[in-house]
Amino acid sequence: MQKYPWKTVAFSTGFVMSTGDAISQKFVERNEKFDCKRYVRYWAFGVIIALVFAPVFPPFFLGVMGLMKGDSFSIIKQKIQKDYLDILTSCWSVWPGVQFVNFLLVPISHRVLFNNTIALGWDTYLAWKADASKQKSTNTLVRSKSTDTLVRSKPPDTLVRSLETTVASLPVWGDTPTNQTSMFVALSP
Repeated sequence: MQKYPWKTVAFSTGFVMSTGDAISQKFVERNEKFDCKRYVRYWAFGVIIALVFAPVFPPFFLGVMGLMKGDSFSIIKQKIQKDYLDILTSCWSVWPGVQFVNFLLVPISHRVLFNNTIALGWDTYLAWKADASKQKSTNTLVRSKSTDTLVRSKPPDTLVRSLETTVASLPVWGDTPTNQTSMFVALSP
């Protein structure tokens, strides 16, 4: 992940998508013949969506949120320049592992709940990134007549601890709470 983030995310997303298809073919649909072309289609879609969607999401999200707040284009541009890589690498650090666990260990009937629980923590992180300039203890907005400048800060430790606690309390079938927390810590940015 550190050395080849694009390849790692793309191929792991492809792997999760194609594994989900293989499980569906074998255990849900109970197909007698495995459809290799279908499997490759799912793998390719996972690779493509990881390479296309994830890099486009942070500027889209920050831009739309900035416009909705009434931020100037210069503030939005600086916000994107400042937070783009943080959001992208956080996305890549969290979601491939979450989806891997979701498809591998979580029963179908609980997958949406599991995903939405993690998404709550993710959305909390995104809200913090999008609106940090309004909080005293995070980013500082420096204004002058000619430019607006945002000063960078790190996410509060309480957010990371909150996400670890949330993940540790989730019922992951066949695993212990200790392993769940260490799985999350390994995935966290």
